[in-house]
Parts: sequence; C-alpha cells; structure tokens
Amino acid sequence: MARGNRAKLSVTVDPNLYQAISQHAEKAKVSKSRLIEEALRLWEKNRLALLAKEGYQKMAREDLKDAEAYLPVLEELEK
Repeated sequence: MARGNRAKLSVTVDPNLYQAISQHAEKAKVSKSRLIEEALRLWEKNRLALLAKEGYQKMAREDLKDAEAYLPVLEELEK
C-alpha cells in the first residue's frame, strides 16, 4: 500500500512498551509504524478467529440440541 493511502494514528503507550517497540523495529529494520501495523493486523486476525471459533461452538451446541430433539422421532419411525 502506498504511503499516500495510509491514515495517521497517534497513540500513547507505556515507556517500557515504547522501548520494546523501538528495539524490535530497529532489529527487524522496519519503522515503528510498520511494526505496530503488523501487530494490529495479527490482533485483528486473532480476534476474527476467536469469533469464528465461538460461532462454531455455538452452532455445534445448537446442532446437538436439534439432534437430541429429533432422536425420539427417528426412534419412533424405526418401529
């Protein structure tokens, strides 16, 4: 993405976190902005994965309830 397409974000962080960010950015030879952008992308990816997991777990519980509700009907049909 070209720099012109980026939005500026100003944040305030704990000095120890700032130092860690600066050190990691320097070691990785990237800007602090790039490092934070990558961290936010990872956070968003993990957040969406967690939402998907919760959704699938809810669907599984609902499917189990449906199966348990239909089981007596299926047993009756087998007679």
